[in-house]
Amino acid sequence: MLARCMGVRRRRITVAVVAVVMALAVLPAALASSGQPAAATRIASTTPGPSAPASGEQFAIQVLDSAPIPPSAQEWTAPPPAVLDVPPQSIGVSGLIDLHELYRVDEPAVLGQGNPLESYVVGHLPPGSRITGGNSGFGPEGSSTGFFASLPTSGPNEYLAQLLYETTANTGGGYVLRIDAQVVWVSDRSGADTIPLPVSAELTGYTTISAMNGASGPVSVQLGQADSARLAAAVNALPLAPQTVCAEGSLLFTVTFQPLSLSLSPTYSVSENLCGSTVEVSAGTTSLPALSDTGCTLRRLVAGLLPAAAAGTRGTVADC
Repeated sequence: MLARCMGVRRRRITVAVVAVVMALAVLPAALASSGQPAAATRIASTTPGPSAPASGEQFAIQVLDSAPIPPSAQEWTAPPPAVLDVPPQSIGVSGLIDLHELYRVDEPAVLGQGNPLESYVVGHLPPGSRITGGNSGFGPEGSSTGFFASLPTSGPNEYLAQLLYETTANTGGGYVLRIDAQVVWVSDRSGADTIPLPVSAELTGYTTISAMNGASGPVSVQLGQADSARLAAAVNALPLAPQTVCAEGSLLFTVTFQPLSLSLSPTYSVSENLCGSTVEVSAGTTSLPALSDTGCTLRRLVAGLLPAAAAGTRGTVADC
């Protein structure tokens, strides 16, 4: 059995931090081949601690440590096969962190349905994980096949976590296995960017929502002070989001918050896009950091405040 406790041995981990913005539709499904950055090698303990990770790198280490590896796997110490020299997939989002390990598995490689590696991984993934897709390819550098798993996240900083498995036949028998942990971690939100209370809110939803054709048929309602405060509090509670650019998307709703005090506080504008569940916020003419509504808390609240005529916006809650 391959020892995973750092008291027994230390694991070699290769770290790559990606800062890219690519076109994508919906973030969890936006896996696409891309060039990879140079990697830096480091030694790091991967024993999970009792507390939540304090940084993106620590989060990635914990995700990689949770990756199931076959009992017969041994650390691969030679240079990686060319076909496994880079991650098999990446995603279009800034701040992606990638850690990987390589192993030699002295078992026959079985592809497709009944793959013992995939069956083993599925049976040992952390609760709440799921297989989200597969990959296979061939070229001058060789052939490879693999699959991807999405892992659950928690807390305001953990935006994305996934494991990527990729294999290629070993000339000495069995196969070489590459495991990547890819995560997106966002920093804590500044309290200075919150919407001050009390406010009056005007909410606009849409009768039709389409990723290809956008939103149409605006339906606007003026909210009372209590509902306005609930909506502002929901926006203030959202975590930051990494920056993404969508090839396709649709405006889900907009909210205009008008301060009720006599201060010089500006009008706040809030909108959410179907692509990546990203919430855009501006204070007057100043754009504030984007927020993440992947948990659909803001979208559900908005849907409950809109009339039935805004069927497009209300219907997107079913996609959460």
